[in-house]
Amino acid sequence: MVVEVRERLRLFHSADDLFELVSDVRRYPDFIPQITAMRLLDEREEGGVRAMTAEARVRYKFVTERFTSRAIADATERTIAVSFVAGPFRVLENHWRFHPLSDGSCLVDFSIRAEFKNAILQMLLESNRERAGRVLVEKFSAEANRRYPAAGDPSRDLAEEINALSQ
Repeated sequence: MVVEVRERLRLFHSADDLFELVSDVRRYPDFIPQITAMRLLDEREEGGVRAMTAEARVRYKFVTERFTSRAIADATERTIAVSFVAGPFRVLENHWRFHPLSDGSCLVDFSIRAEFKNAILQMLLESNRERAGRVLVEKFSAEANRRYPAAGDPSRDLAEEINALSQ
């Protein structure tokens, strides 16, 4: 069964900085402990759209796996779409969208769909479904706090602006 998780949150960094951070796949092992190695197999850029194929080695508890994915990062739209190429998954897709807000902060939409071929790995994923997406976004948020200056005004209520982005 495919596990789907969606996260939507406002981060106090610019949309461009957050897009740059998530696009920088080479540095994932520096701040995501479960990713023990990352190797870019192919990278091409044309018209602000970068296509990357990368192999990641991941470790979670007693499991170590390797998988290959393809990411399309569109700087103009501030979107990143990742799809599965090879490895232990039946399905692996994730999408990021970075919406700049009027105060300089960013609304981040993140979704992931995943299903493992291995029943044990699938049970681990299903039992941690809510935590998985949140922890990943938290790792990126913490790294953004380390790398980039803060942007936006936390006291400013942007609910109307954020709701308008949902439509």
